[in-house]
Amino acid sequence: MSSSPITPEQDVIVVGAGPTGLALACELAAAGAACTVLERRAAPAEGWRSVTLYSRTMELLHLRGHAEELAGAGRPVGRMAVGSAPPIDFSGLDSPFPFVNVIPQSRTEEVLQRRALDLGVTLQREAEVTELRQDGEGVTLRVRTPAGEWDERAGYVVGCDGAGSAVRELAGIAFHGHTYTMAPLLADVRLRRPLPRELLVLPGRGGIVVSVPYADGSYRLAVVRADRGWREEAATLEEFRDLLAETLGHDPEPYGVRWLARFKIHQRIADRYRSGRVLLAGDAAHLHSPLGGQGLNLGIQDAVNLGWKLAAEVRGRAAPGLLDSYEAERRPQAERTLAATDRATRLAVATSPGRRLARRGALWRLRSARHRRRAAEMLTGLRGGHVLAPGARLPHVAVPLPGRRPVPAGELTRDGRFLLLDLSADGAGAELAEPWGGRVCVVATRGPLPGLPGVAVLLVRPDAHVAWTTSEPDPAGLRAALLHHCGPAESPAGRAAPSDAAPGREGGAG
Repeated sequence: MSSSPITPEQDVIVVGAGPTGLALACELAAAGAACTVLERRAAPAEGWRSVTLYSRTMELLHLRGHAEELAGAGRPVGRMAVGSAPPIDFSGLDSPFPFVNVIPQSRTEEVLQRRALDLGVTLQREAEVTELRQDGEGVTLRVRTPAGEWDERAGYVVGCDGAGSAVRELAGIAFHGHTYTMAPLLADVRLRRPLPRELLVLPGRGGIVVSVPYADGSYRLAVVRADRGWREEAATLEEFRDLLAETLGHDPEPYGVRWLARFKIHQRIADRYRSGRVLLAGDAAHLHSPLGGQGLNLGIQDAVNLGWKLAAEVRGRAAPGLLDSYEAERRPQAERTLAATDRATRLAVATSPGRRLARRGALWRLRSARHRRRAAEMLTGLRGGHVLAPGARLPHVAVPLPGRRPVPAGELTRDGRFLLLDLSADGAGAELAEPWGGRVCVVATRGPLPGLPGVAVLLVRPDAHVAWTTSEPDPAGLRAALLHHCGPAESPAGRAAPSDAAPGREGGAG
């Protein structure tokens, strides 16, 4: 085995070139971190494994300029019917993407991979990680390829390598949970007796059917039954048709199979998202029932949350505890999703009288417009708390700019910088933030904005979440927030000014 260098060869190695890994690589590279992606597969995924991008995910992809292409390649679906309840309507959501974008995972990967390569990311395929060693300076990976084996070293490694994550296993991070006894059949097919062209979740008869309509007239159909467990033999169209008809109560006559598979459903979460210089994201960190199609969305949201924080860490600009805030913010979201999908799946396939009664109660609650609205916000990831709360999602507000049309505030973070909105009358906050101009986009509107009532100054993170805000001018508080979140101010030459030490850091750049 070759000896490892003492100094890391690159800032970050991302293991896994699925949507989560590629999205993370884009975030890191855009923020100036040197990044390599290692992928065990020889080629990008083919087919349509995950097919839904929800509103919040589309918003985050829009921040980096990906959403328009993905929206154009997909099919927007505005409603979801759940059993006999009135449909959940996404059209009234506070988002420029008030719909579910139905698009093959392969297309999402294609867009993100192209962007990553354009940003200078190195992508190595047929590269399997077999060993992992870390020390105080970095992480060394043993990489096996058809051309041979060698060591790769980086300051940090992020495992985005899916359910069977080698990084998670080699780092010794436990992955607790369970596997359901039932095993769904999934198929991409055409129907001679078509179903409605909206998202459908149809529980009952001891099972559940989920229908996702594609733009070409075909469907993604999933059938889960409480009495149908895992079988080793390959699924057949005849088996799928029988299960579909039994669960629906009629035969929609599937044909033209493009893809058909049997799956195990896991409910698991990593004990921790970080072990020293090793981190986890996406399916490597959490797995849940596919009911609702939220897995890929959680992974991309993990990547955007982690990317700017890890880039700040490797570039010496992170405040103490910033990198740990990734797990603090994202793990609770995964826990909520696991709990919600587990309950929904068990109720949907329930046969016992008690659970069938609970299912009827859940469907009855969806007759309330308020409950349907909450369900839409939960599914799409738009629930974020009060605008003044740090960590909350920035609402969709337009910012007037001189000589230009109003621009959505989130778009002003597209280059990976923070955004400072000074809505005060004197613009003193914007003036104070000018020394951070290389890391902060400063905008002074000299007046309030609709959607931000009572806000005088607002500092927004690169992922379009609130970092800090005040209802009254507070120069001392703003300066402390800029130092804490953005690091030391820049000198005219673009280097950190020694006098602007971030709290808890000597010299501010450790």
